[in-house]
Amino acid sequence: MTISAARLEMKGISKSFPGVRALHQVDFEVRGGEIHALLGANGAGKSTLMKVLSGAYRPDEGSILIDGAALSIGGPLDAIRSGIQCVYQEVDTALVPRLTVAENIMLDRLTAGRGWIDWSNLQQEASRVLTDIGLTGLDVRQQAGELSIAQKQLVLIGRALAQKAKFIIFDEPTAPLSGEEAEQLFRIMNRLKADGVGCIFISHRLGEVFRISDRVTVMRDGQRISTKTAASTDAQAVVEEMLGKPFEEEFPKAEVAIGEPLLEARGLTSGTKVRGVDLTVRRGEIVGVVGLVGAGKTELSRLLFGADPLDAGELRLHGRGLKLRAP
Repeated sequence: MTISAARLEMKGISKSFPGVRALHQVDFEVRGGEIHALLGANGAGKSTLMKVLSGAYRPDEGSILIDGAALSIGGPLDAIRSGIQCVYQEVDTALVPRLTVAENIMLDRLTAGRGWIDWSNLQQEASRVLTDIGLTGLDVRQQAGELSIAQKQLVLIGRALAQKAKFIIFDEPTAPLSGEEAEQLFRIMNRLKADGVGCIFISHRLGEVFRISDRVTVMRDGQRISTKTAASTDAQAVVEEMLGKPFEEEFPKAEVAIGEPLLEARGLTSGTKVRGVDLTVRRGEIVGVVGLVGAGKTELSRLLFGADPLDAGELRLHGRGLKLRAP
């Protein structure tokens, strides 16, 4: 699939809520055939700007244009008809779990009220859409509710293409994905780029941003701070623009003495996710627990909190054995 590359512009977008100015005279542009990262700290206005673009909010001021022609976006359906789609992090809210993959991809066909539906043709078209983005291993007859998060994202991308999307907003798409799943998503985004689709990529993972993006726009306090090519800036400069000061000034590390162990975990085991984990947290320190999606971080946290029972292992608090009762 190749579409004619278009140019989308948001000019002078302002939006206020009671007591809060969320956006102030924001300009933003994305071209067909590029991946444009939209960055900012929490509360910078990224999501509000994209909700204006996708029709969830109406701006107080400003205009949205594609190839110089002004759009009238009064709601999400207007945005979709204009070729603007969004793939949200919360994929479950955008899919109908009891419908098949094919039915979710071709959902507009089901709701168009055209009478009889050729189910065989609908499945073939859904398969073709998935093939266009390089995905051939997904059974279009499978119920969407049975899919993994990564597969659900791909179904949403397929739906966007079936509905002739010219621009797709990817809102924190890699947050729930494993490394391998994220790689698959990036391959698809690059394929969309090659086909002339404009991709807006919202992420807090700057390594991913600089790996895949062509341009980077930074927002802070509801305003656009800068737009640069990814090759002309770096992560440190972006962080300073996001915060308005160097990271070290915004979050200076407190130097404190590290004391005795407060919490000790020895051999924590539960099911297949947590197997023989040891952990010590000392007075005055911050201990980070990291890992890919599915590595067991959440399950370990629930064991430490007592939300789930232990199969084996022990917890000690201030050197004394700790017995937690799972609710």
